[in-house]
This record gives sequence, C-alpha cells and structure tokens, in this order.
Amino acid sequence: MAADSGPWVSSYGDAAKATVNSDRTTITVCDLDDRDDLRFKVEFATVNPIDPKIYTVVAPQGGCNDDRTYISRIKVFKLCIGRPSFGGIAWGDCHNPVWPRP
Repeated sequence: MAADSGPWVSSYGDAAKATVNSDRTTITVCDLDDRDDLRFKVEFATVNPIDPKIYTVVAPQGGCNDDRTYISRIKVFKLCIGRPSFGGIAWGDCHNPVWPRP
C-alpha cells in the first residue's frame, strides 16, 4: 500500500479548514466565515525530539494564518474551535488529531 502523499486537511464544515502541505513543512488554518461568532486555531507537533512542544496557529476572523518548520516535519495536528469571551477567546472542543503519513 502506498503512503498517503497529502495534503492533509481537517475542516469544520464551511467555516474553517486546517491544511498540512504534502512535504509536511507548512500548516495553514483559515477562518472561512468572517460573519459568524466562531474562532479557529490549529495545534501541531513536529518530529523534532529536541523541541517536543505543541505549537499553535490562530486564524484571524475571516482570514488565514500559517507556520512552517525548517528542520523537521509536522507529525500531528488538530483543528480547535473557540468563541469570543470577555475580551479573549474561550477555546472549546478540538477535532480528532490528524497524523500525516510520510
């Protein structure tokens, strides 16, 4: 069986989408509806054992934001949903993790 070559996507209906490119170096999260009351972020980890932390990229309302790795590959990511609350964002549920395959 051939490995999945990506890109890998997690979406929240027509409201948001998170994408990892086929070489697993760039991740993009987009809020596709600037008129709703939802906010979106993507959390991801890389294969770098020296820096085993979770990174976060937040989409601006109605726009996209991205991040890239330079010395490693994205190992896992998940799309999370939030709502404005008291001048910030109250983050709620996250979708199941997506594990891009090399």
